[in-house]
Amino acid sequence: MNMFSYVITHDSGFAPNPFQGFLTLATCKPLVRKTAKVGDVLVGTGSASTVGNTRLVYAGVISEVVSLEEYGTDPRFSPKRPVVKGEWFNRHGDNIYEPTDDGWKQRRNPHHVAHDAERDLSGVNVLICEEFWYFGGDAVEIPPQLLGIVKKGPGHKRIGDQNLVQESLQWLRGHEQGVNGRPQMETD
Repeated sequence: MNMFSYVITHDSGFAPNPFQGFLTLATCKPLVRKTAKVGDVLVGTGSASTVGNTRLVYAGVISEVVSLEEYGTDPRFSPKRPVVKGEWFNRHGDNIYEPTDDGWKQRRNPHHVAHDAERDLSGVNVLICEEFWYFGGDAVEIPPQLLGIVKKGPGHKRIGDQNLVQESLQWLRGHEQGVNGRPQMETD
């Protein structure tokens, strides 16, 4: 089991998307989406300019890995498609790519435009977490003994130290699962 940690500089509820009962990472972080497997753990921490770089914005245990094509067409993932009107969180859906005969069509969304598609699509997979903790703007302080999970700067960090991964999961499981805060950048 690996843990993949990265800094979230823009927390809008889009990447990751913690809504509709499960957390998904369908855009951004293409290398993580290419390599992470079921059972691996995703961790997103804040930055010094947002909620603080020793705070946890979200974490999730990957329960399923699906292709972008499956994510874009399978009806069970249709609630994750962005909508223009409706509840604020529905506007931040991350199911923005639909396969076509000619390649891909990007669904209308407030976060990514056409020039983001190449990077997003290079990730090839969507990571789905049924067990997750999303704190958003109410990010929780990471205990000092677990600060080894924090990635500083761009990119991601793969953590293979099983003691650190297990201690982190034990700490996480002491918090209520699901959505525990609103995105830091959320607007109604």
